[in-house]
Amino acid sequence: MDREEYDVFYQRSFEHHVRELILEEKMSEKAAEKETTEELSAMLPEGLNTENNYLMTIFDEKEEPVGFIWTLHEYSEDIKQSFLCDFEIYEKDRRKGYASESLKQMENDAKKAGCRESVLFVADENAAAIALYEKCGYVSFREFSYGKYMKKTL
Repeated sequence: MDREEYDVFYQRSFEHHVRELILEEKMSEKAAEKETTEELSAMLPEGLNTENNYLMTIFDEKEEPVGFIWTLHEYSEDIKQSFLCDFEIYEKDRRKGYASESLKQMENDAKKAGCRESVLFVADENAAAIALYEKCGYVSFREFSYGKYMKKTL
């Protein structure tokens, strides 16, 4: 991901997270924007150069951007994992196989980096994403009233 792509990613990620907080946490827009700013600043203090964070633009066969994927490699209970922080295939490019292929590539990269699991959180309202993750081998391991954590052994 280059700087221009990062700016697009950051804006889309910011807007998406604000919408999630409004919906899931019943926050006001102003409070959700404030919390999102704080969270993204804490998670990506060095932007593109933040250690252990991997930000990738997803391209189609014509080298046009079709989405992005952001993962964090971290240890949880002594197991190195790749946590899927944000993932989007742009609406016009969905249902073309980019999501499955991008997840497969992310998992391969994580495995090469020594990660033993891939973990993510998905909102219950996002049925399409849940179906995708289940199709790709992810299983639910912790559920809440608004979503669940899923993981896959790499």
